[in-house]
Amino acid sequence: MDIGIKRNDTEKLKKGWDMIKRNIGRTSDLVLDLLSYSKEREPEYEACRPNDIANAVCELLKEKAGENQIEIIREFDPAIGEVLMDPRTIHTALLNLASNAIDACLFDENTSKNWQVRLKTACENGHRIKFEVTDNGAGMSEEVRGKLFTSFFSTKGHRGTGLGLLVTRKLIEEHQGQIAVSSRPGQGTTFTMHLPYQEMDPAD
Repeated sequence: MDIGIKRNDTEKLKKGWDMIKRNIGRTSDLVLDLLSYSKEREPEYEACRPNDIANAVCELLKEKAGENQIEIIREFDPAIGEVLMDPRTIHTALLNLASNAIDACLFDENTSKNWQVRLKTACENGHRIKFEVTDNGAGMSEEVRGKLFTSFFSTKGHRGTGLGLLVTRKLIEEHQGQIAVSSRPGQGTTFTMHLPYQEMDPAD
């Protein structure tokens, strides 16, 4: 930006401003992750439709996926209707996991694949909903998988903060849920989270 201003170079100014915007975004993401990780939070149960939240996450990522020839597949259980859950937990967790799934495809060295990211929901016994995010990207070794939920560990190098999965797990556990991961190098990864819900009051 300084060079662009000194030289009255519009092209330099545009490039500088783009760099500033990208770094503001990264800084903002890091600050929000730090706040989420450090602050205790009680889930805020309210009426929501988990399938709609999952669909909104797909819509948010559709452009990035399309630009990189990654297909987003939606498999939502129609039996899931309106329930009482914390919509922020669902949205934040799914967005983190789906974003990671897209990155896993981008990091895949096998460029002959038809890359896919699949978001799936399913109703389970015991008033629980299962959310699955699966990709057929780079996959992970057992060693890497064992480090996923440790502080500031990232498979993205300088592009990752290492906080995304920590925040995701924290939100899920605060919601009395569980998260698990399975992965095979070169074949892809599946993150599965189980979250409890409460039935809507018929009077409502």
